Amino acid sequence: MIKQQDRARRQFLGSCWTAISGLVIGGLFSAPPEALAQPAGQGSAGRKVLILYYSRTGHTRTVATQIHGLVGGDLAEIQTVEPYPDDYDALVAQNVEEQRSDYKPPLRTKIDNLGDYDVIFIGSPLWNVRLTPPVRSFLSSHDLSGKTIAPFVTYIVSGLGRSRRDIEELCPDATILDGLAILGEDATKAETKVQEWLRRHANGPLPGRAAGLTQD
Repeated sequence: MIKQQDRARRQFLGSCWTAISGLVIGGLFSAPPEALAQPAGQGSAGRKVLILYYSRTGHTRTVATQIHGLVGGDLAEIQTVEPYPDDYDALVAQNVEEQRSDYKPPLRTKIDNLGDYDVIFIGSPLWNVRLTPPVRSFLSSHDLSGKTIAPFVTYIVSGLGRSRRDIEELCPDATILDGLAILGEDATKAETKVQEWLRRHANGPLPGRAAGLTQD
């Protein structure tokens, strides 16, 4: 059974990478042939995948790790200078005020080579149906023009909420793929949904600009 599971996983990874490599061969990347044999996050400069996320309870981190295990690339966590309170009521009150004032908290996370990446997975819990202030802070302080953004969120009741609109407002010149929403309590058993989402993007039609993934 374990061997069958390993074989199925290898076949899935192979099909996804074949689809992405096909986009390179088709001219959507200008990659040299030798780059096709390498995972996106380890390829030559300018042809990389970054999985970037903020997580308070660990749910979004779990999904980010699943994506990383399937597509490779680089994995980075957004961290604030001042941590958010552990108390839930205090957190809700702080978030309400930060959303009202459009506050962008200072971040500890620095990614100097962000321009090297073509595809950026952005992960966030949804707080009051929106991306968290730390994620909005990161997006507002970095130019992602020309990048392909693949959003994924964890939630309690709101699905994707207004996550796409948040990204569109902060990254108007990026290509934004249809997002993935995972119920927070289901994060540890979400790998099948993650696989379906990745496969759909890898094999779907391609409108306009893209880098390594396509849009429904």
